[in-house]
Amino acid sequence: MVARNKPVTASVRVLVLQAIIQSLPRAGADLKALLVRHGLSNTRIGNPNARIDMRDYFEFFEDAARAFENPALGARLGFALRPGDLWPIGLLLMQASSIGSALTYYARYATAFQTATTFSLQPASQGLVFGYKVHADIKPKSLFRQDNEFTLACICSQLQMAFDSDWRPLEVHFEHASNGQDATLQRMFGAPVQFNQTRNCIVIDRRDAERQYRIEDRDFINVLNQHMASVIASSNQDVSATEQVRALISVRLGLASVELNDLAAEMAITPRTLQRRLAEENTSLRTILKDYREQMAIAYLTQGNMTAEAISTALGYAESTVFSRAFKSWTGSSPFTRIAADVDQDDEAGDGTLPPAPVGSA
Repeated sequence: MVARNKPVTASVRVLVLQAIIQSLPRAGADLKALLVRHGLSNTRIGNPNARIDMRDYFEFFEDAARAFENPALGARLGFALRPGDLWPIGLLLMQASSIGSALTYYARYATAFQTATTFSLQPASQGLVFGYKVHADIKPKSLFRQDNEFTLACICSQLQMAFDSDWRPLEVHFEHASNGQDATLQRMFGAPVQFNQTRNCIVIDRRDAERQYRIEDRDFINVLNQHMASVIASSNQDVSATEQVRALISVRLGLASVELNDLAAEMAITPRTLQRRLAEENTSLRTILKDYREQMAIAYLTQGNMTAEAISTALGYAESTVFSRAFKSWTGSSPFTRIAADVDQDDEAGDGTLPPAPVGSA
C-alpha cells in the first residue's frame, strides 16, 4: 500500500496580512493590543513571503472587526487596497486587455497567496461567475466572513482601478449568513448582495468581461507569468492530488465539467497521470466526487434555505430525481424527507415560523 501524502496545514502569506494591518485604523494602543492578542510580533509578520496558519489569519480578521466595531471591515479594507498591495498580481491586472482576461490571471495565480483555496472563472446563464472557495476544514464557518467579503471586495476594487471606476458586478454572493450589513455591502459593491449561497462569487456581465480596454504587453506579461508560475509550483509542491481535485470540484461543480479529462487539463497533467496519482493516494475521482456531493448536500439541507431542486443544480445533477436517488443511497432517506423533518422540528420549537424562502444558486 502506498502511503498517503501528509495533510498540509492551510496557510496564508504574510503579504496579505500586512496589507490588512496597514489599512487598519491607526488606533495606537488598540491596534497594538490586537496584534499582541494574536501573537503577531514584528518578527512573525516582518517577512511578506512567510506564511501563517489560515485559522490564525481568520481569527485575527474577525477579532479586528469586533475591536474596531466595524462589522463590514473586510469589505472596507478590500475596496481600499491598491494594485501595488497585490504585487505582482496587481501588475498583471493593470496590464490585462479586458476584465475577463484579468480575472483569468487572478484565478490562475491568486493561490500563490494562500493554500487550500481555489479561484475560478466559469460561464453561467447570468454571465460569468468568478468564485472564491476556501477548502480548509476550519469551524465555525462564521470565521470566514471577513475574509470572504475582503476577497470579493478586493477583486471588484482592482477591476475598477484597472479598467473602469464606474464598473459594478451584476450580483455578489456569499456563503455566510447576513449579519445586518446588507444595505452597507450593497452600497459598497453597487450591486445586489445575497447570503447563504452555495459559493462566494461575483456575477459579471459577459459584455463587460469581453470589452477590450488596451493591448497587452505580451513580453512583460510573460515575465510575470513565469514568476507567478514558479511561486505557485513551490507553494503547492506538497499538496496531494486528492486535495487539488477536491478544490477543482468545489468550484466547477454545477457550472462546468468535472470529468477526469477536464480536471487533468486544469492541473496541466495527462488524465492517465491524474488517475495514477489518485490511485497512489488510495482514492479515485468517483470517490472524491461522491464524498464531496454527500458532504455538501447535507450541509445545504442543514442550512435550511434551499429546495432539493436548487441543491441538485448546485451539485451538478441534471435532474432532482437523480440527486434524490443518490442521496438515498448515501443516507437511506430522500432529501425531501430530510427537508420535511427539518420543517417539523422548526415548528415544534414553538416560534411558529417556517424556514427562510429558497434562494437561487450561483
